[in-house]
Amino acid sequence: MKLLTHERQWRGGETVVAFGMFDGVHLGHAKLMRKANELAALHDLTSVVYTFATHPMAAFAPEHVPPQLETRAQKIRSIARMGVDVAVLRPFDKAYAALSPEEFVRSFMDALHPRHVVIGFNYSFGCKGAGKAEDMIEFGKKYGFETHVMEAVELYGEPVSSTRVRAAIGEGDMELAGELLGYPYALCGKVMHGKQLGRKLDFPTANLQWPEGKAMPLDGVYAGLAYVHEKWYMAAVNIGRHPTVPEGMRTIEANLLDYEGEEFYGCHMRIELHKRIRGEKTFESLAALRDEVMSNREQVRAYFAEKLQ
Repeated sequence: MKLLTHERQWRGGETVVAFGMFDGVHLGHAKLMRKANELAALHDLTSVVYTFATHPMAAFAPEHVPPQLETRAQKIRSIARMGVDVAVLRPFDKAYAALSPEEFVRSFMDALHPRHVVIGFNYSFGCKGAGKAEDMIEFGKKYGFETHVMEAVELYGEPVSSTRVRAAIGEGDMELAGELLGYPYALCGKVMHGKQLGRKLDFPTANLQWPEGKAMPLDGVYAGLAYVHEKWYMAAVNIGRHPTVPEGMRTIEANLLDYEGEEFYGCHMRIELHKRIRGEKTFESLAALRDEVMSNREQVRAYFAEKLQ
């Protein structure tokens, strides 16, 4: 996949363009991208995903930006996984936000030469989101492209949306979040030095750098899979403040099962969260906490053994 940071970097021919914020490439987003790929293959065109490098609200009220489902790197990876030819991650600033709906259309028309445009039923564009799906259809007739409006994807009788994914994550329902996304929700970052609590319990853990601005699950222990040193490991992942030893901020600690390799301080780790095992607890002693950790490790092992059957 070719990555561009502005639509005017495109030097190719005619395209099919899928538009959206694409925060977490969930089932609904995937439907748009698959449609773009199908049209591109049918008409011998290039499929393009057009999105923004940051949430539009960041240009006006950063404090109101919702927790993001993916970092920029994760977003690029998720889009690439869909098999599109080109991704445009455009900067969003106040000048760009001031474009009228028609000026917005002309800006991508002149650069990307679309023959087809794919949008969601609730897509809005231009200054203050004044342009709606029906407006894109009319602009398409005027400027020579066909607009394809995709209806919502539903799961369990409700539309799939980034808002719904965030709500599931906030409740610790990682199984629902994974179903909505079509893949397990993941936290990625560098392994940092922590409280060294794991060493006191004879279970060394990897302390992941806290991902600022990212949607975080409810505190507790999760069954996860950790990717480090080019291998996957089952992991019991604790997210929270450790009320038994409460010093410091909230942390992400992954206790990797069956790991006997070198230390991973400074390494990049990806942690997929599959199921919440328990909420946060306070224990009377470190010995009691150690017994619980051992129990959680076995719960993780049992969870994945059942999942693989």
